[in-house]
Amino acid sequence: MTQVLELKFDTSNGKTLTLTVNEPKENLTPAEVEGVMQTIITSDIFQSTGSSLIGINQARIVERTVSEIEFVESI
Repeated sequence: MTQVLELKFDTSNGKTLTLTVNEPKENLTPAEVEGVMQTIITSDIFQSTGSSLIGINQARIVERTVSEIEFVESI
């Protein structure tokens, strides 16, 4: 099972920007995630179509299961 942490931010143009983190560490607390998101906002290093991030919208961990299909070689 793979996990992705989605960090969703409100932008100054009224849209939402999503940043994803592959395989986040286990047992993240809401305070840790909120702190990182606030740091991202105040550092102003990401923009969406020229608009700054202005607020925290949502954070969530998305889990999915990936099963590869094995092919048998033909002779």
